[in-house]
Amino acid sequence: MLRVIVSSGGPFHAYHLARGAQAAGYLKRFITTVFDGTEAGLDLRLTRQIKLPAALAIGMRAIPIPGADYWSFLIGDNLYDLLARRWVDECECFHVFNNYGLYSLRKAKRLKATVIVERSSGHPAYVDRLLEDEYARWGWRLPSSHRWLLRKQVQEFVEADYVMVPSDYVWRTMVREGVPESKLVRVHLGFDPGRFTPPDAPRDDGVFRVIYVGALSLQKGLPYLLEAWRRLNLPRSELLFVGNVSADANAFLPKYAGLFRHVRFVPHEKLPAYYHNASVFVLPSLQDGFGMVVYEAAACGLPVIITENVGATVRDGVDGFVVPIRDAEALAAKLLYLYEHPAERRAMGQSAREYLSRYTWSAYHAELAEHYRNLNGTKPRSPLL
Repeated sequence: MLRVIVSSGGPFHAYHLARGAQAAGYLKRFITTVFDGTEAGLDLRLTRQIKLPAALAIGMRAIPIPGADYWSFLIGDNLYDLLARRWVDECECFHVFNNYGLYSLRKAKRLKATVIVERSSGHPAYVDRLLEDEYARWGWRLPSSHRWLLRKQVQEFVEADYVMVPSDYVWRTMVREGVPESKLVRVHLGFDPGRFTPPDAPRDDGVFRVIYVGALSLQKGLPYLLEAWRRLNLPRSELLFVGNVSADANAFLPKYAGLFRHVRFVPHEKLPAYYHNASVFVLPSLQDGFGMVVYEAAACGLPVIITENVGATVRDGVDGFVVPIRDAEALAAKLLYLYEHPAERRAMGQSAREYLSRYTWSAYHAELAEHYRNLNGTKPRSPLL
């Protein structure tokens, strides 16, 4: 019988992964940080909590020093990894999230387990170059601690048997940075289509409303969306940001003050109401491994605009548009088209809802279980979708 130990020092989609392993009858143990037990369907008897690293990281981030976030990750994540080793024992598969498992995966390898490293974003070397360049454009620098994070993340790929990724975008960056394709397994993530549905009736306020949901940061490409919006200056329109403000957003937000409306926090279950009141969803990220908010917005009937570095499986010109990163002109052109063509906008929203709604958590669990079943020395099947 296949026994899987899952380890993650952060939430991400770890609860869904553990539930998928449990539903298939494979989960031996789920190692994680703070876990309140409200995640439906997980057997709490299989859960082991390591609380100290998360508490330490929160405390470090409160210290007003440059790079506090990165240093908290470096120290807290390594501490989690070291402490997690005690819960790694005999199993056939050790499935650990990237950056949380170099020391624990080495123990699993000594116990003859197959090791899968889960990577949710682009290859860290590729992402680091993107961010270093973007930070330099705005007069910022990444702290030196990120180099230590990068080395550990890459070494985990080297020592793993497989690297599991959520999208073609992440796959491409892995291959580009030298990870052998024979190591890569692609399993698309999911979302909850039951919670995200179209409105009961069309809205009628007459405002062309563009919505973005996520952290306000340089990585999310928001300066280019703001510049596109500034150039358009459309009548009866609104740009709405929903999400917390990252420290690096202070590099660009003052320049565009007054161009957008900002709602700092919305509970996840209340997001559909914001999507129902919007015309278009935009995710202009420099890189985003999956982009779950794209699926949630599409399920509510919105056409979506993303960049080529977002992992969501949007069909260009059908469900919305796919544009290059850092391209305010392309963003402006696509927004103007949707502004001027309401019938096409509605048709794209309908197409997006029908196509992207197949990416459910149930589908994710089924695909994950198939890969676990094939851990018999042969390469798991990973079809292009």
